[in-house]
Amino acid sequence: MTQLQDFNINELMLFIVGVLGSLGGLCVIIQKSKCQEISFCCFKCKRDVRAIIEEEKLQKTGHTGNTPRLPEKNNP
Repeated sequence: MTQLQDFNINELMLFIVGVLGSLGGLCVIIQKSKCQEISFCCFKCKRDVRAIIEEEKLQKTGHTGNTPRLPEKNNP
């Protein structure tokens, strides 16, 4: 077995950076996902399909088509 004296500050720093990097990556993945609700007990994700379709439309055409249009006023 190793003793506590065998570890140095560089190994501790490497461990902490690795854990924080993994948590940061997980946060980025969760942020970019299109899940409306996540169930961690069963690892299920209820996806918002409408948001995915809108994002694809936005990438292809530059707009989603969901902006309400103002009624045109008839000029006499």
